[in-house]
Amino acid sequence: MYSLNSEIKDIDGIIRIKIDIPFDVKFVCIYIFDVNGQKFMIDSGFNMLAWKKRFLQALEEINLNLKEIDYCLVTHEHLDHSGLVKYFKRINPNMQIMMHEITDESLHFGSDEDYAEIMEQNALKVAEEVISYGMNKSQIMRLLKGFLVWPKIVRYSKPDRILNDDDELHFKSTTLKIIQTPGHSLGHICVFDTQKKYLFSGDHILSRITPHVGIYHISTLINEKRAPPNILESYLKSLDKILQLNPKLIFPAHQDIIENPHERIIQIQKHHHSRFNEIRKTINTKPLTPFEISKIHFGSDLDDINTYLALNEVLSHLIYLEQQGKVKRIEKHGKTLFCSDCREPLN
Repeated sequence: MYSLNSEIKDIDGIIRIKIDIPFDVKFVCIYIFDVNGQKFMIDSGFNMLAWKKRFLQALEEINLNLKEIDYCLVTHEHLDHSGLVKYFKRINPNMQIMMHEITDESLHFGSDEDYAEIMEQNALKVAEEVISYGMNKSQIMRLLKGFLVWPKIVRYSKPDRILNDDDELHFKSTTLKIIQTPGHSLGHICVFDTQKKYLFSGDHILSRITPHVGIYHISTLINEKRAPPNILESYLKSLDKILQLNPKLIFPAHQDIIENPHERIIQIQKHHHSRFNEIRKTINTKPLTPFEISKIHFGSDLDDINTYLALNEVLSHLIYLEQQGKVKRIEKHGKTLFCSDCREPLN
């Protein structure tokens, strides 16, 4: 069986279980903590046999089992965060599974064979648009096949409670506040402990890299009406919401505990504003497709998935700038190009 490294750490009563996953982020963290004698868990991990086995072993090491966990909150629908909800619910029917409505919709729609045809139709629409942005047709078709398979890896379980922005979970000693934070995922939520001022950020805020923000996610394939026209603007506004909470510590799903939340959030905001300036300079006088721009900024030696993510990242910045009137979109010979100060003839 595939061997996974893991680590268990107690940070002021917050148990962090960190286990390897086969993705670029290297590992994912599950957080478990006590609220008035009840056990609260953030996210449900990755649906892989070796991962599940290692997680159960970690629970044994802290003298806990799934039947003792009262709540499991899923921050978003990605495979490494939502994978074991059905297993958890089967082992412990009393466990309260909670998530945002869009996350529930994504998991349900994506894993239900009755919606497979709609998913495929939406995927073809996405493919046509991405090809117009300059990406190779064979690349995008390979990727979309994977995107249609990935949701099916999750075993869907209907949540016990749907959470919305500003919802509050009240306990005697504290209140857990739900913050909707779209960007990395449309239905992404963070959890804020109002007493300790601890934020569980999922993939919204990470310690060393900026989370991927792009307009095409599984949720977009499922229900394109859910996707805001300017996902990066939504993400940056979400960061402002977190700043206003003034968290003391941030517990992300990947990488390190963030001990300087204010500084880290400002860093992420500055990164995106620097990227705005870089992109505007790149297309100052010559129109380019988003794919051409992404190769300039991220290189051309990426694998399929990272090529796609780089394109999405650039596109989210272009749409943000376009809505501010700082770049223009041009349709030419079946391709979509952008420029910031076009002086050459466009036809």
